[in-house]
Amino acid sequence: MTSGSRKKKRNKRPSPRTASPSTKAAKSTSLPPGLGKLQRDRAVVATKEIFIDASAESCFSIVASQLERRPQWDPMIIYVKPVSKDRRCVGATSQVTLNISGKKLESLATILRYRRRSISWAFNTRPKVREDWQLELYTQGTRTSVTLAYEIGGWTIGRFLYKVMLRRKMKQSLDKMLTQLKAVAEGTEHQTVEG
Repeated sequence: MTSGSRKKKRNKRPSPRTASPSTKAAKSTSLPPGLGKLQRDRAVVATKEIFIDASAESCFSIVASQLERRPQWDPMIIYVKPVSKDRRCVGATSQVTLNISGKKLESLATILRYRRRSISWAFNTRPKVREDWQLELYTQGTRTSVTLAYEIGGWTIGRFLYKVMLRRKMKQSLDKMLTQLKAVAEGTEHQTVEG
């Protein structure tokens, strides 16, 4: 084999930005470069977790549907309208309006990662917003963790003060969201068991 033919084989491998949309689909979706990447010095990041007495599959189904219709358990999402034909896969896009600490943000949101117990989505435009979900199965339920990252503008000093205040408000919003998600997931799980 010549080195020229080896290069051709290497070039046929998918790029790191290419991901399989789901375990069911065979075709690939190419994501725009830099989608979901936030500038660290401008990002406000808040992470919260909660234990939910429901199966990981039930919890994931509820979380994964948040870009299909407005979730009653997520007070930050005001409006959702799916744009892409395919849903629940990498590259699926929805028009989303968020309320983060009283600030209304609108953009297309694209699913960046869609795995068995993990999903991430991000705004396609500035200000950048990204939400990452991880679900971990335990014997008696599911540990659910969410990280919300929001990229803010402004000058360094003003941005620092705003980040401190905003992080506290974001954590309060995530607490409320996870508490409501827990109520919905546990209610759905118990209805399924009883029915």
